[in-house]
Amino acid sequence: MLTQIILALCEGPHDVAFISRVLKCNGFISADGTKINQFPQPMNRVLLQQIQMTNVEDLNLQEFGNNSLPRRTLKKDDNYVFLFAMGGDGQKAPRKKILGTLRSLIPESGEIKSLPDNTQLSVAYLFDADKKGVTARLLEVQNEVREVLTTLPDDALASNGSFGTYEGLKIGSFIFTGSDNNTGKLEDIIVPLMQTGNEEIFSKAEAYLNAHHDPNRIFPLKLTITAGTSEITENRSAKKSDTDYDSKKSIIGITGQLQRSGKPNTAYISDADYFTIAKINGNSKCQGITTFFDHYLQ
Repeated sequence: MLTQIILALCEGPHDVAFISRVLKCNGFISADGTKINQFPQPMNRVLLQQIQMTNVEDLNLQEFGNNSLPRRTLKKDDNYVFLFAMGGDGQKAPRKKILGTLRSLIPESGEIKSLPDNTQLSVAYLFDADKKGVTARLLEVQNEVREVLTTLPDDALASNGSFGTYEGLKIGSFIFTGSDNNTGKLEDIIVPLMQTGNEEIFSKAEAYLNAHHDPNRIFPLKLTITAGTSEITENRSAKKSDTDYDSKKSIIGITGQLQRSGKPNTAYISDADYFTIAKINGNSKCQGITTFFDHYLQ
């Protein structure tokens, strides 16, 4: 029987939580409790190497483990999906490192084969379209992959959800979009799903957010100790890079608090009853995600 190992490279933890829930509604189960040495080869060795090669002394506590290890692991028969939160679409270097590691496991002509028989290694790139649009995003993925897989043809990954086998690795890309199927982000899928059947809750949550949101307060207060003194001053940052306000993420947080207090948005996406099997499996966007992963398993 063929063993499929898919490394899904996502932007952030919300993506990981949502994709995990969608796949669980289609027969996958959590493999998070699996010991590293019990994962199929060569993934057990890859994960162990990632841990051993991480120079923890050179990392701060926030950096440790951010994108070198999967956040969630799922299993269906002999198929495994390892979901990574890479920290945003700009994290090209760690994504290339993962792809390069898998490429090194594919023997060249005449080399001794180290990959077990009947094992397929795959990498899936999952990004928001944002304002760039699907075509631009796919081109970014194509160019990034070609920096490692230099023989990647020009027509590879030409459409959303497409995939192919290149240099022994199965490569695909899925771009999250909103209602126009060209621009948008994951929250454009998540919020409408949560809202369906819960319109009053979401209407009131949105009204609360609109009534009390102050754009000036998204800039955090910064504390500074005056040089040579013990005086502490407090000033609001003026840097856009210090802000991370997103109204749809705030809506998820407000409505999620009704069911699980004090939890991050990932917990609401993973566990709240705003998502049901019927809603997920009946949603065209979720069906697209499911079909994308199903293609890998064929």
